[in-house]
Amino acid sequence: MIKNCRFLLVLIVSISLNNLALAEQNTHHTEHNSEKGQSVTHLSPAIRELLKQEMNSIQKTMTEILPLLISGNWHQVSELAAKIADGHIMKQKLTAEQGQELMATLPQGFKELDNNFHNSASMMSHVAEQGHIELVAFYYYRLTELCITCHGQYAQHRFPKLFLVPKEHSHAEQQAQEHNH
Repeated sequence: MIKNCRFLLVLIVSISLNNLALAEQNTHHTEHNSEKGQSVTHLSPAIRELLKQEMNSIQKTMTEILPLLISGNWHQVSELAAKIADGHIMKQKLTAEQGQELMATLPQGFKELDNNFHNSASMMSHVAEQGHIELVAFYYYRLTELCITCHGQYAQHRFPKLFLVPKEHSHAEQQAQEHNH
């Protein structure tokens, strides 16, 4: 059991660090539109800035969670996962008009991925509080997978290498569709 947990944690750490490094390398490139989704570049500059702040906050929090996860600091992992689940920046700073703009302009697939992301963060918080090691590691992986899927479909202007991920094989997207049907 402990060998399996260690292997799982090492695998998740490796995948996560690799994905974070890839994301950092690709921030200023030309825009591509996917056939399944559209870029978020059409949003107003104010909303794009709030989304950027939210994404930076999530990245920072995910980076903070990793050493806590591999150290078994479940209470702190739970608190940070809850912070992600709450989407605190967007909820605090979004005006009613901006909220309407988001609902009217964001593609349905983006909304589904976002909903699944925040639900997974909430589940991670819950299972961390219960001390379920394997499930905490699973939800950390799940959050990473959802980030990659969303970036590959809706933020290709920032992450063009993720555009190469075949969307029809995206496990996260399939899960989102199954969950909503």
